[in-house]
Amino acid sequence: MYARVVRGLLAVTCLCGAGSALAQTPGVSPEWHYSQGHLLDVYTHDSVPKWDRVLGVASSIEPKYEGGDAYSTGYGPTFDIRYRDIAFASAGEGFGVNLVHTKTIRAGIAAVYNLGRDQDSDHFLGGIGDYSPAPAVKFFAEYELFPVTLRVAAHHTFGGEGGWVGDVSAYMPVAGKENVFFIFAGPSVEFTDQDNMRHQFGVNAGQSAKSGFPGKYGYPQYYASSGIRDYSFGVSGGYFFTRHWLFEGFIGGEQLVGAAGHSPIVHERGQGVLQLTTDYRW
Repeated sequence: MYARVVRGLLAVTCLCGAGSALAQTPGVSPEWHYSQGHLLDVYTHDSVPKWDRVLGVASSIEPKYEGGDAYSTGYGPTFDIRYRDIAFASAGEGFGVNLVHTKTIRAGIAAVYNLGRDQDSDHFLGGIGDYSPAPAVKFFAEYELFPVTLRVAAHHTFGGEGGWVGDVSAYMPVAGKENVFFIFAGPSVEFTDQDNMRHQFGVNAGQSAKSGFPGKYGYPQYYASSGIRDYSFGVSGGYFFTRHWLFEGFIGGEQLVGAAGHSPIVHERGQGVLQLTTDYRW
């Protein structure tokens, strides 16, 4: 059954122009969402096509920043282009190569991008300061334990928020019909080193002195240590309304925990995201 669910169905679609879906910037979406199904596609086929190309448009509703209580909408183009099971250029996975690619294992390296954070995006961030966009490198590996795909990934940002962010996740197809529709679901846990956690959720003396928002003035100083930053879960589904045209939706939720969840700049530990895409695949 599961082979029929995934065979011929799998196109990854991720936001290019709206918030955290761009090239693995830490966000509410589980990390597996950016690569869903590609290893399953290899597992259920004797060979993969020379080219697999997806172009489309996407929209999203997601938090203005992780820990904020306000949401924003965005839209933009989406793309996912793959050469055999070797190289890829993707709005979600970045630009990379699979250094290992077998029926059950996929592992490699990719250049990705961190969008940073703008203090003007939400009044709760006033005085906290900006973290500029910055390039990052990501290492990843997937293992197919049919029907479950296990995935680990870690990326390091050079500048901006900086530091290492790691992710351990799993997903599986839960329903589908070949060339008609598919549904994937799975959990994820994300963790960061001290450098990244300090920048994302810490408050130093300077930030404490400058911060303030209506009804309250100044966040207390806060030391954010390394560790697990969140747990998340997501469901992704797609429907082929022609041979080449695909509509896909993703809904996910995240719970900030540990040093991240206790940060004074976090006003909502539990957050959600909704993404919708319309794509052409050939």
